[in-house]
Amino acid sequence: MTNGVRISSFAVFLFWANLSGVANGSVQLDSLAHTVTLSDKGSNLVLRLNYNGCCRLDRVIVRGREVAGGSGVASGICLDGQWFTTRTGIATPKVAVKGDTVTVTGIEFGKPGSEVVRETWQFAAHAEGIEWRITRRYSTAATLTDAAFPEWDFSNLFTWTGGMLDDGGVVWNKYLETPNATYGAHASTVTFWNREEDDCLRITPLLPRNQYGTVRFSHQPNNVFSFNYVVSGDELKPKHDLWRFLPDRQDLWAPFHVDAGTVSVEFMVEALDYDQAYNRGTFQGLDGASIRELLNTVARYGVIDSGLTGGNGWRSGYICLHEQWFGEMGLALDQPDYIANYSETLDYYRDHAIGPDGRVKARWCYGSWDAMPGTYDTNGFYEAQWGYLLDSQPDYVINAAEQFDLTGDRRWLGGQKAACERALNFLMRREVQHSGLVAMMTDSCKQQRGSDWIDIIWASYENALVNAELYEALELWAGAEDTLGDPDQAANYREFAARLKASFNRPISEGGFWDPTNQWYVYWRDKDGSIHGDNLVTPVNFAAIGYGLCDDPARQKAILDRIEAEMEKGKLFIWPLNIFPYQREEGAGSNFPFPKYENGDLFLSWGELGVRAYTAYNPALALKYVKNTLTRYGEDGLSYQRYLRGDQEGAGDDILAGNCMAIVGLYRDIYGIRPQWNRLCLDPHPTPELNGTEINYRLRNEEYELTIETNRSTIAVGGFEVRSAGSFAVEAVGNRLACFSGDQEKPALTLTRKTGADVTVDIGTWPETTDGECHWSITYPGQPVALRMVVSGLRPESVYEFQIDGAPTASLRTDAAGDITVEQARGQSKTIAFGLREEEAIANAVRTRRNGPH
Repeated sequence: MTNGVRISSFAVFLFWANLSGVANGSVQLDSLAHTVTLSDKGSNLVLRLNYNGCCRLDRVIVRGREVAGGSGVASGICLDGQWFTTRTGIATPKVAVKGDTVTVTGIEFGKPGSEVVRETWQFAAHAEGIEWRITRRYSTAATLTDAAFPEWDFSNLFTWTGGMLDDGGVVWNKYLETPNATYGAHASTVTFWNREEDDCLRITPLLPRNQYGTVRFSHQPNNVFSFNYVVSGDELKPKHDLWRFLPDRQDLWAPFHVDAGTVSVEFMVEALDYDQAYNRGTFQGLDGASIRELLNTVARYGVIDSGLTGGNGWRSGYICLHEQWFGEMGLALDQPDYIANYSETLDYYRDHAIGPDGRVKARWCYGSWDAMPGTYDTNGFYEAQWGYLLDSQPDYVINAAEQFDLTGDRRWLGGQKAACERALNFLMRREVQHSGLVAMMTDSCKQQRGSDWIDIIWASYENALVNAELYEALELWAGAEDTLGDPDQAANYREFAARLKASFNRPISEGGFWDPTNQWYVYWRDKDGSIHGDNLVTPVNFAAIGYGLCDDPARQKAILDRIEAEMEKGKLFIWPLNIFPYQREEGAGSNFPFPKYENGDLFLSWGELGVRAYTAYNPALALKYVKNTLTRYGEDGLSYQRYLRGDQEGAGDDILAGNCMAIVGLYRDIYGIRPQWNRLCLDPHPTPELNGTEINYRLRNEEYELTIETNRSTIAVGGFEVRSAGSFAVEAVGNRLACFSGDQEKPALTLTRKTGADVTVDIGTWPETTDGECHWSITYPGQPVALRMVVSGLRPESVYEFQIDGAPTASLRTDAAGDITVEQARGQSKTIAFGLREEEAIANAVRTRRNGPH
């Protein structure tokens, strides 16, 4: 694993370098009190340096609120378990002030008579923040137990709600509830925030290329909350197995070596308005602040470290590679740091968790206690003690394909090609009699081994959940193979998926999973043909609908109506894993009596699939469970593994990041935000109360403004605005705009403007949705500008009448691809209506009017 944040940090400092000298902050020296007070231009951030027999920041004021506590902010090293710091007991350093800069020299500390550390601190007060450079010189090589480069002490544990890390993770302070509780990661930038105070403190480091940054957060015994930053020549290693969290001690990192010589680090410190810095938009009918907060906490919590993104979080330290929703989490979280780290995570899994035969080890953990004997490796990957969980195969591929849709990085996708093919082929080799259905490692539930996420229910042989996920993986990866220019592989995967779908939907009497009596899909079939899990298992049925296996409206209605009827009976706030009880032989004894654990309790991780299944059928029902999730977040932070079926109270040792998945469904399914590798798709299904929702969305460094309406929605980006009913997509690059209808891969309308003027496009009818014609209009806020328009999806080599503001102006002929190009079309008004109608269609309409229908 590597610290992949230095380039972004460097870009931040280029910005600050350009900014300096434009509008600066202020510096006030009080030589009698031995203090220097620095502030940004608006005094949103104020730092006071105390250099009276010490060298520390004893005041840190963020937007008028004092946040420093304990000893403030100081440097230090720990040798042989003893700390030497700049907090007190050192010779008074020298301070020089010149304009908006401060230089502090003569800072010395260390073990008397031997290892001495000398530092120089330099500050520059800018308009938007304060730059702080620490240059440290080690007089001799040493092995350090720990270091502070520097350490920030805050007033108490709840000075901040938490800190968002630039690996996409979060330190959520309430999870450091015990004295000495400590969490750390290989991250750099940290943004501390307080929801109630609406403020942030962002600390962004710039490291030399041969140095690594590491962060540690601790709950001190005196209730001070500390943030410790370490700069080292080698990446720090965990001291205790692979643990990044210790509940009652602070020695998280192993001792490390430092060479004699000089190392420096620069920090940009900023005080931000939380609402402005993390403004997701205007949410009609929902609490937008709770949506933001849930994503900033629950969704981020699954990141353990750089290259280690999962769902169980850093307290318990598990990662389930047999979970398929991390790309989707990135879609909703919409933060570049999370997305970048998940690409790194998948590369790490590719290199360390996938065997030559394509087997994807199902889990990673701090230690081996959950491992099947002999399977835990030095990198932390292993097979679960409950059995070979084969959903790790399709889930890895699903995540890789959906991650590519977020990044658009074809080179990265190419680096995943062989691994994803091996993962798919591992399962495809287990096909049962050319049915498309694949077999698990066990033949019977009597073997008492798990095979998927529901790990202590003994699903065996033909498992509907794993097969449904395989279908999704095959369909998604076929598209990836098309993008990578391998149509033969794409065709192979689609052919296999088609066989799987046909077999999946057959009645159980004919080898499929459909139970025509109960009107739902069963969970699995043992090799002897016996049917199991015939108790309305929700992940199985939601996957069948959500992944497109079940496209029969009557079946969808039967399943969804039955689930909702049972939900109403139980007054449940979110879906349980199964509606009715398992048979005793079908699961571990700890699941009985019903409802208990994986036999009927409520797990929120499947919330997105539930929302997806209901959205097209009845979006009001989907929205109901989104609201329920937000309400429960407000009550308890969703800080549990699951909720008990009986009293719906939180339970379980784990805290699952997957508890955010209903909100992911809000973004993906109800708002219909679907990033694709070369465009942003919008397929909204809002209820009337959501009308007018405005979402700020960032995709691949482009800032989008999305307006969600029940009749026509809008995507605005780069001075272009596109409005349409139904599903559509856009790609904007400079002065070029491509508009796509539905999930079509080729744009239906492409505009190139001659200048950067704003242009609004309103789609009336798309070319392929109306027989022989299409209509659109363009609105200019100023005078009309010259445009080049290409309309695609028309009948090849046919003649069309071109209209401006309803009047025919020309006859145009499509090329062999069905495209028509119009150069420099103009009108006389700010809104110009355009249309194309096939002349043969016009002639047919005239003949029909004259002669009547045949």
